[in-house]
Amino acid sequence: MSEKGIFYGVGVGPGDPELLTLKAINTIRNADIIVLPDSSAKENAAYKIAEEYIKDKQLVYVDMPMIRDKQKLDESHDKAADTVAEYLDKGKNAAFLTLGDPTVYSTIMYVHKRLKQRGYKTVIIPGVPSFCAVAAALDTSLCEGGQPLHIIPASYADTDKALDYDGNKVLMKSGKSISKVKQKINDKNLNAMMVECCGMENQKIHETLDDVDETASYFSVIVIKNDNE
Repeated sequence: MSEKGIFYGVGVGPGDPELLTLKAINTIRNADIIVLPDSSAKENAAYKIAEEYIKDKQLVYVDMPMIRDKQKLDESHDKAADTVAEYLDKGKNAAFLTLGDPTVYSTIMYVHKRLKQRGYKTVIIPGVPSFCAVAAALDTSLCEGGQPLHIIPASYADTDKALDYDGNKVLMKSGKSISKVKQKINDKNLNAMMVECCGMENQKIHETLDDVDETASYFSVIVIKNDNE
């Protein structure tokens, strides 16, 4: 019986291929299959970032829907784990690519946890988180001295309460609720900046949220600095 393959959750960074780590590149090059969320390769952001290192490797797509129905999500994640497990059982190493870092709001971890529970070897390859790249694009720090930093999933969290936290905030996953989030930020007279599609060809920097509306990209990150600290 052949030895089982290893599952690698690989962070490819926020968008700029030059922010791929050497470890990510080597993992991708050495993998037998590349796992991606179900979409055409040309439209998959993670694929486009790492495309140079994938070349002729086998691509395996798994359905990772952007929904909140827990039962349907569990079924989808179970099926994705089943699909990957078939290749691992054949001794093939699998690299599942994700934007940013696998440990920060990544769908990879749902598959990772299921495979780990089944006894497969799992490895996480860190990537540059989007909010770190966003701070660099804005030419600012995220936190200094004793300042706390809060990473907030804006479309999930109680945004009113979260905006009152002490310290600086990063708002991710605003999605279609970006206009509501913007209004709440304005209501509290907070200074916010935002970057759309950080590191990608269509990157857009907003020094304020004045011109931000519901047409903003899903790949948008808001940074709020507490000027009093």
